[in-house]
Amino acid sequence: MLVIAAVESISGDRAKAVWWLSQPLATFGGKTALELNAEGRANDVIRYLQSFESGYVG
Repeated sequence: MLVIAAVESISGDRAKAVWWLSQPLATFGGKTALELNAEGRANDVIRYLQSFESGYVG
């Protein structure tokens, strides 16, 4: 799954990546990254992750 790979590349740890994927994300109304992926919104999650990589914190 593309989303797992993206999270794992940031965290450097597969277990942390899998944990993060199941956490509710306020930005997405409390949906988890796994839920968003299932809805076909993997690109939204990846863009969200990229915003953190580029330093966005708000």
